[in-house]
Amino acid sequence: MRDDVRPAQASPSGDLERLLVTAGDLAGAGLDDFTELASPSSDEDPPPMTAATPELTAVLNRAFGDKAAREVRTSFMNADSSIVVDEGVSERVAGAATSWMADMRRVYAECAAWTMDLGDQEITIELVDPAGDPAEPLEVERRFGDEALMRTMLAGPAGQQAQITTLLVRHGDRALELTFRSLAAEPGGPEAARLATAVSRFLELAPAKFLGARG
Repeated sequence: MRDDVRPAQASPSGDLERLLVTAGDLAGAGLDDFTELASPSSDEDPPPMTAATPELTAVLNRAFGDKAAREVRTSFMNADSSIVVDEGVSERVAGAATSWMADMRRVYAECAAWTMDLGDQEITIELVDPAGDPAEPLEVERRFGDEALMRTMLAGPAGQQAQITTLLVRHGDRALELTFRSLAAEPGGPEAARLATAVSRFLELAPAKFLGARG
């Protein structure tokens, strides 16, 4: 592996930034329809969430509210604003990334649904069964890093649901978060096919750059 693409074990945030996808990477990956946003779309703290039990509620909020020692973020949007892709690369203190992934794995294993409080609104989040998810998350997880976790969630009332698909990849004490946000599309329809193409291309681009396979 060339020295200029080898991830360092300890680095300033500037070194983390080179592991993010950039606007210049998009065309070569067949993602010409996407442009980089001026500021990340998902850099705010998550709202309070409630699971089926107090114990799971604590794990849920700890997992989604986890703060890294260092983190950089970026976002991309396609031409008609129907798909937003958020990417974050973080570095945690020794062992913290493993603990965070364990919390996320427990959330996805034990919480089929939970609620999120947005002011006076309560939004229901439903986890899509990975065995029936056309994104094939269980297959994707085998491809990346020391460990990876990918799940799709549906947020909001039926007929108006947002679809959120997130891939988490841990590599030592660093982690990649890659999240796709769109309206839930009719299975087999053109919007679903367009989303699947975008997901597939970002999955080829972002984890490879994070793991050091791309300069």
